Amino acid sequence: MNTFNLAPLILILPLIGLLLNGLFGRRFVEANPANGERLTGWLASLMTIGAFLVSLSLFLSLLAHGFEPAIAPQFTWINIPSANFLVNWALRIDTLSVTMMLVVTGVGSLIHIYAIGYMHGDPDFSRFFTYLNLFIFFMLILVSGSNYLVMFVGWEGVGLCSYLLISFWWARLDKDGVPANANAGRKAMVMNRIGDFGVILCMILLFWTFRSLDYEAVFVQATQFYEANQMVQFGGLSLPIATVLTAVTALFLLGVTGKSAQIPLYTWLPDAMAGPTPVSALIHAATMVTAGVYLLVRSNVLYEIVRASGATILGLISTPDLVLWVGTLTAFFAALIAFSQNDIKKVLAYSTVSQLGFMVAAAGAGAYVAAMFHLITHAFFKALLFLGSGSVIHGMEHGHHALAHAGGAPPPHGAGAAHLAAEADADQVHGNADDDGFDPQDMRYMGGLRHRMPTTYIVYLIGSLALAGIIPLAGFWSKDEILLHDQTHALLHFVLLALAALGTAFYVARQLIMVFFGQPRHAAAEHAAESPRLMTTPLIVLAVLTVLGGLLNLPYLTPAMAEANHNHAAGFFLMLEQWLEHSIASFELTAEGLLRMPLTPVYLSLLVAGISTAVAVGGLLLG
Repeated sequence: MNTFNLAPLILILPLIGLLLNGLFGRRFVEANPANGERLTGWLASLMTIGAFLVSLSLFLSLLAHGFEPAIAPQFTWINIPSANFLVNWALRIDTLSVTMMLVVTGVGSLIHIYAIGYMHGDPDFSRFFTYLNLFIFFMLILVSGSNYLVMFVGWEGVGLCSYLLISFWWARLDKDGVPANANAGRKAMVMNRIGDFGVILCMILLFWTFRSLDYEAVFVQATQFYEANQMVQFGGLSLPIATVLTAVTALFLLGVTGKSAQIPLYTWLPDAMAGPTPVSALIHAATMVTAGVYLLVRSNVLYEIVRASGATILGLISTPDLVLWVGTLTAFFAALIAFSQNDIKKVLAYSTVSQLGFMVAAAGAGAYVAAMFHLITHAFFKALLFLGSGSVIHGMEHGHHALAHAGGAPPPHGAGAAHLAAEADADQVHGNADDDGFDPQDMRYMGGLRHRMPTTYIVYLIGSLALAGIIPLAGFWSKDEILLHDQTHALLHFVLLALAALGTAFYVARQLIMVFFGQPRHAAAEHAAESPRLMTTPLIVLAVLTVLGGLLNLPYLTPAMAEANHNHAAGFFLMLEQWLEHSIASFELTAEGLLRMPLTPVYLSLLVAGISTAVAVGGLLLG
């Protein structure tokens, strides 16, 4: 089976969706709102589902061809013979890129379907889905490009889409008369541009050093230069290759702090919660903010060469250790900040910053598979939580509008979205305070919603327990792998991340109690209604993935099992590691003795698992 020639379809399909919706969508919706919304919403969703099916076929092709990567060249993009500068627009099909494709299109498809119900009645319905398809298009360019310059096109494109989607309700004012959405969009754009400056400088340094920006060429030459202890000439200045790569990897980290919301450039992401909830789930939980983690994992050879060389920044710290510290401190402090938030989405926003810190810390420690494992499981349970929060907000709005416009009697069950649609445009709901000060996102107005919204409660509980790290949910396995790696190689970071996990469980419990337990603290909560099936069905699918996601990289259960299977195919165990090791060249270079990549134990440590479980349960009880 070889479907590599289908690879361009992952870009063509969302491009078709955004062009059709962008050119004709508004006309369809204005001509017939009900049918027009169904047409434009499902067109965008089906294009994303189609891209997922293509990604799935590429996954099967890699399995059938022994995991060998393939390059799908499209055309010559830039050719400057006098500068010996050639950049081909080509797609790299390997286990790492296909993993990201499956996450982006799979989770993206569910969020598209959910958004059909959530955005029902919005006057700019078709524009919203145009932007969603545009985001999918650029995100797939980012993860599928075969060189840093094509990757950067997607990198900048998703930054643009972030601005467009955060600012989607650009004319809305909060209760203080401030255009919160427009301001949040501008802030995200500026913060990302700071990080992007670092990536641009990286590409200049890489081209000067290797005369190429192709991943394969850069990594092979970097390894050869390191083996030969080769010097790099910058005019009259001559620098060791390790020093040059230290600068490159430090500048990459600047890009990561912007895109993946790490210290000090993290403040844009909580403000971005002003955008529609499907945007929060798609861009700020499951996909765009993980682009920085993808960049770190893709550039693993460069970071491991710096680690092996012992090169440092001003004699103080190596760039892998700097990445580790940035991720660890971000995870710790963001978890503390989440304690004091009362907006249901802002709690999840700071939680996302914290969990991204876990991923970045894992990559800095050399645990690249653990970073990707947590990226995948986080996409499942955090998308579930963001969409679940949207369902809660929708239910609260339902109750509030019932009180305001129907004398306290809620509309018939199942008619919630249609009933609210006509009023949504006039009252500007979904996150705006009404005249009586009511805010449907403020958890202080909620309480007791488990009785009014049982489906949302159950799936939200599953996502929350996964975030807290409760066994056997997906979040436990991926977070435990990061903690195990740090307990083996970086004990201080293990302690700080364990404290971050304690904070995570605490704010998870606080949120669950404020939203779903106790007595309703506002009449709107008493009259809240369950969201329509179009919104709850994607939640149920994500909940199933959250329950089963840990099986993707299940470790050996005992050291004896690991020893018995040493140097043999792991079979059911460590599936993600077996899959990704074909794209993470540092595994092979470490086996050859050239690099010293820290390896994660492949068996379940009862000590670490016990500590992480005790921390999770203790945090929940404390909350």
